Amino acid sequence: MTDRNRSIGWRAILRGVAIVYGTTFLSGLAFAFAGITPQTDQVAYSLLALLTGAVGVALALRVADTTRLSYLVAIGVGVWLLSATSVLLGAQSLTGWVNSSAFIATTVILGRLLTGISVETVPTPAMLYSLLPHKNHSALQKRRARPSRF
Repeated sequence: MTDRNRSIGWRAILRGVAIVYGTTFLSGLAFAFAGITPQTDQVAYSLLALLTGAVGVALALRVADTTRLSYLVAIGVGVWLLSATSVLLGAQSLTGWVNSSAFIATTVILGRLLTGISVETVPTPAMLYSLLPHKNHSALQKRRARPSRF
């Protein structure tokens, strides 16, 4: 089944959101144990969070075996909605949560770029090789046809 013909179901989207959110959550714990916090290292923490989120998106794309735009948007929206729990818990303001949508969009785009051009390996058609110019090696073939002196 090709990527274009396959529809991505809710289970795949939820799995992708769980992979991205789990990756960023675990990396946040690792950052906290290492002493890297948003208060002490604002730039380093932001860059590391962006990178680990992008790695999570790349992993989710690998697991789903797709790079469809609809899947990427669904993952981004899912992660953004799931991060609303921080507003409910009082860890983030509503304005901060709304502003985080740009960060999540950047993370999704970066994760897509980490996967490369395509998730699937597409074999190169043999016809392309026939269109390449071929050198005439007839002189080489004549030289090989002569008996060796040694």
